[in-house]
Amino acid sequence: MEPSFTGQNPIVAAAERIRARRALGELLGESDASSGALAEGDAERSLRAFGDALALGIKRLNSILGERNGVRLVRLEKPLRLRLRFGDYRIALELDQSVELVRIRGLTFDGDYQFVPDRAIPSLIDVSKVSTESGYGEPITPSTLLKAIASDAELPRPPHLNAPGPLSF
Repeated sequence: MEPSFTGQNPIVAAAERIRARRALGELLGESDASSGALAEGDAERSLRAFGDALALGIKRLNSILGERNGVRLVRLEKPLRLRLRFGDYRIALELDQSVELVRIRGLTFDGDYQFVPDRAIPSLIDVSKVSTESGYGEPITPSTLLKAIASDAELPRPPHLNAPGPLSF
C-alpha cells in the first residue's frame, strides 16, 4: 500500500488538532480559576499571584506537551520581573513600582498594563490602548499569555496511532 493511502485523512488530522487546542485552552483556563483573591493597590503582590498562576499553568501545559522544559518561567527579584520562554518566543513582564504598572514586551502584548482590582483571577488591562483599538478593555490573564505563547506548539502523537491498526496483515 502507498504511504499516502495509509496516512491519516487530512480532515481527521485537522479535527484532532482543533480538539487538542480546545482541550489545552480549557485546561489552561482552569489554572486561572484556582488562584486566590488579590489585594487592591499592591502591584507587587498581584504580580506574584500572576506569576504563581503562570507557574501552575506551565506545569499543566508541559505535562500535556510531554516536555519537561517546554515552557519556562523565570522570576527575577528587586524589582520583580517575570520572563516567559518557549522556543523562540519570549514575553517579559516588568513591574514599575512607582506608577504600579506592569510593562509587557513580546508577541502582541507590548504595552503598559494595570491590574484589575477585586478580581479572583489576576488580570491585567492595557492602559496604553486607545478606546477605538481592537482589544480595548479585554483583560489579560495568565492563561491568555500561555495560550498565545503555545499557539504553535505541536502535541505529541497519541501512542495508539502508532500501532498497526485493525487492517494489519
